[in-house]
Amino acid sequence: MKLTAKSSIYYLIYTLFIFTVGTILFYFLIRNILFNAIDEALHQEKNQLVENLKYEKDFTELQNSEFIEIIEVSANSKPYDKYYNRSIYNAVKKEHVDYRELKSVYKHGDNFYEITIRQSLNEAEALINSILPIEVTLFLGLIIGVLLINRFISNKIWQPFYDLVDRLKNYDLTNIKIIPYKKSNVDEFDELSEIVEKMTTRIYKDFNSQKEFNENSSHELQTPLAIIRNKLELLIQSKNLKDEEMVLIGSVFHTINRLTQLNKGLILLSKIENNQYSELSRINIGQLLETLLVSFEELMNEKNIEVSLNILKVIIIPANQILIETLLFNLISNAIKHNIEDGGTISITVSKNTLEISNTGHALPVEAERMFDRFLKSSTSEMSVGLGLSIVKKICDLYKFKISYTCVNKIHTTIIEF
Repeated sequence: MKLTAKSSIYYLIYTLFIFTVGTILFYFLIRNILFNAIDEALHQEKNQLVENLKYEKDFTELQNSEFIEIIEVSANSKPYDKYYNRSIYNAVKKEHVDYRELKSVYKHGDNFYEITIRQSLNEAEALINSILPIEVTLFLGLIIGVLLINRFISNKIWQPFYDLVDRLKNYDLTNIKIIPYKKSNVDEFDELSEIVEKMTTRIYKDFNSQKEFNENSSHELQTPLAIIRNKLELLIQSKNLKDEEMVLIGSVFHTINRLTQLNKGLILLSKIENNQYSELSRINIGQLLETLLVSFEELMNEKNIEVSLNILKVIIIPANQILIETLLFNLISNAIKHNIEDGGTISITVSKNTLEISNTGHALPVEAERMFDRFLKSSTSEMSVGLGLSIVKKICDLYKFKISYTCVNKIHTTIIEF
């Protein structure tokens, strides 16, 4: 939920609360004022009637009307003034009519009389009923006006923030090096924009430094490793070496090869993370698999591994050729390397937008979900550096491919959804 919408909801809740409470209080306030005015009018009318009754000798001759009633009561009655609301059925209108009544006891001579004076509440109720819709309309207009004004002001004030968010969403080191500072009329947004400029400047510098390190390490480390390997090859060819020395040299030779693979893998991961493989081409997955399997034929024959390739549908994806070759190479190499020694199988199926590679193997020593962790090895192979599936996962993340790894009954399955 957007910040402006969230603040508008709070404003709306508060306004509705005030509106509800205010409407109820206003209704009863107006009602009370009208009733007080009616009571005052009834009291004045009673006083006037009492003054007029002083000149009457016999009350029996007086006729009661719709609004005034005079009846004789017992001599024990005490003087009082009481106000009531009463509903009386009107035979002419054939409906009940609401009245406000004043009952008062009046002594005339030796007799006591109860005087009832009433006034219709139709006009008062009509006035209240006409005020209430107007009040509701005014409050609704106020609510709508406040929300619209708040939305307009919020959007205008927060526009620099939204612009900065959009620029951050589209930020890409390959296209946008630095997000420049843009001045606004809000100090906090100016400060945020300035911080973002400094942050992106630092990110770009670090990116360049890391890129230079990758390039330098790729060149500087590979050269001495190649020299060491060549020296060891020459040393192995020496005729004066003893068996123990040959074993030691062979161990060093394997370590150098492993270090070379580790260096290449880490450099590749770093380049993928820095998006240095931006060149795209249309790649036929099935065709590329056929080419790679040819290069693995000798190794598979040595381990007596049977391979089946089923291309049910042609899949062509836009991606970097080197990365997709690396992805498929690592998956096939992993399926061969961790297969059983003799009589193993590898099944590769290309269907719809899915690539599935299954191979026989040993039970996993760790959870299948952890197989993509860096430097995690599922075998004791000396040449394994634990980066193969990590590189595969990083390439899949780069192109937003969905990858999963399972192991059921010693059948290892990797599925990639393009």
